[in-house]
Amino acid sequence: MFKKHNPDEKYHIPRFREFDEARIYIEDMKKDKELVISAIDYMITHKEYYFLLKNLYKHIKNDELEREILEYALMSLDICPRRKEELDIYLEILKMKNGYSKDIIEFLKGFSCDIKSFLETLLINSDPFLRKSAVSILKHCPDEKITGKIKALILKESDEKVKKEMIKYLKFLNESSNIINNS
Repeated sequence: MFKKHNPDEKYHIPRFREFDEARIYIEDMKKDKELVISAIDYMITHKEYYFLLKNLYKHIKNDELEREILEYALMSLDICPRRKEELDIYLEILKMKNGYSKDIIEFLKGFSCDIKSFLETLLINSDPFLRKSAVSILKHCPDEKITGKIKALILKESDEKVKKEMIKYLKFLNESSNIINNS
């Protein structure tokens, strides 16, 4: 059911005209939630991805960020910022191994084809959580090169959780029959 327009109701969505106006609400996300969301919109519209991601990470690290703000920011991005600096921020959030990491994993799944080389580096990372996350994300953009790499890595993998995720990846692609028998 649609709501009838009522001219007496005043609902104004704040919009920022300048970076410095929005910056205040990105640097301190404990302020008015509506203005923080509007500032996030400003940063995304003006492609200030690094500034936004850097501050989101800072707030996560200081345990000052409401999870719904991160979810809103990630859902609002229609591209995956993928410069080295931005990928480094994703990596730092993933290393936290918390609910925010899960949000980043879900976000990256939607852009897995765009960041394949970044994910390939995670496949050989020393941290099992990062390896498992990379396989989970890569499932959303299967390709022969990655499949070959996972087939080679599964035989060397020592962590059971990572190995199970690799087997899931191969089963997903119907590539698992001879790998599972060998492991």
